Amino acid sequence: MSSVPGSQRGVAIVAALLVVIAAAAMATALIERQGVLAAELTMQRDRAQAAWALRGALDWSRVVLRMDAERSATTRLDGLWSHPVIDLPVGPAEDPGRILLSGQIEDEQGKFNLTSLSHKGRIDPQALHGLEQLLQWLRLEPALAATVAQRVAQSQAAEDRPPLALALRAVEDLAALEGFTPEHVRVLQPYLTVLPDASQINVNTSSPEVLAMAIEGVDLAAARALLRERDRGLWFTNRGDFINRLRRSGADGGQRVVVRSQWFRVAGEARVGATIVALRALLHRDEQGQSSVRWIAYP
Repeated sequence: MSSVPGSQRGVAIVAALLVVIAAAAMATALIERQGVLAAELTMQRDRAQAAWALRGALDWSRVVLRMDAERSATTRLDGLWSHPVIDLPVGPAEDPGRILLSGQIEDEQGKFNLTSLSHKGRIDPQALHGLEQLLQWLRLEPALAATVAQRVAQSQAAEDRPPLALALRAVEDLAALEGFTPEHVRVLQPYLTVLPDASQINVNTSSPEVLAMAIEGVDLAAARALLRERDRGLWFTNRGDFINRLRRSGADGGQRVVVRSQWFRVAGEARVGATIVALRALLHRDEQGQSSVRWIAYP
């Protein structure tokens, strides 16, 4: 019986070790890939659950707005719709805390509608002046108002031309205009909106800045004094009530105001584990109190 030289036995052992190492590496890579796949599937599942929770919240927002319309002839800051939801457990019965929902409804007619800056491609000087005033009050460059007005005018069809630019859909779109930054958008967000058509200001939900913008001859100090009375619970019951109080304060006007709103913005966030999904939507409420979704975005 012949013996195997030691050098050949060494080569065989090394080859066997290399095979074992390669097999172990392949097994490790396979396990890692399975782990990554499992993590991706878990994340996709969590995102799907969060998205479904947000759609449910959107439907609930429509119910709340209908209930508010049935309960009151006015839209006010103490309405059913005005109460935010923070970390509400909406998960399955066995683990409701698995999905946490937060959200808020905002009255968009309590804000200045940028669509009002222009009509059929022609800039409204009064609306432009109002936006310049707002920017000045917020310590932003008033000249930015002309940039916005020009973009709104270009996005509208005129008598002699079609639209020349895409329309703004939300205030966040201002960040794409020259001179605007995300910080500008953050500062302006509480005061501005973008609605499909020109709209009137709801004096029961507007800020003093927006009210002073909307009514010519009313300065910021007068608007603050008028709304302090409102915020003590003396809500405006109709336009005539507002005009009477406005005149008592020494001002006039009020033709561009209402006390009931049709446009609302819903912002929500659902958290499932480490996954967070956000939603923004614009709702329109008709005269019968039924709300329809005009657009949805998942930022």
